[in-house]
Amino acid sequence: MRIALLSLFFTLGLLVSGGAGANGPTDVEKELKKFQGVWTFESVESGGKKLSANLFEKMTVRFEGDKYSVLMGDMVVEVATQKLDPSRSPKAVDSTVTDGPNKDKVYLGIYEIDGDTLKVCFDEAGKKRPTAFKTEVGSAMVLVVHKRVKK
Repeated sequence: MRIALLSLFFTLGLLVSGGAGANGPTDVEKELKKFQGVWTFESVESGGKKLSANLFEKMTVRFEGDKYSVLMGDMVVEVATQKLDPSRSPKAVDSTVTDGPNKDKVYLGIYEIDGDTLKVCFDEAGKKRPTAFKTEVGSAMVLVVHKRVKK
């Protein structure tokens, strides 16, 4: 179950689709820059229940370019790429797992980033995008709050 829970929370990287325009970076590229670096797991809620912080204390997410890696200590648990749409409200992100137990799975999610806090909510089943940053008992929704690791 622990591996299954871990893989639920790995939908945080961002894949830029398209390049910079003649007038400079696109909104997607600007948004992507906000994510770069390493983040810890502050809190996790799944199906309306908060999960113990102890499950995630050794986990981090590392964003590099258009990919992210979820690590348990030094071990890479999952790798994925994502496509984001910052023009939507709430901002949308689609993650495709490229390596790990959920390889080829696609997660539909929403995100909010405010300085050093990143909030992501997604449908573990990959069937429908959340409309709010919350989960309900019995749902497949997962809400994760991350904090940026200071250099």
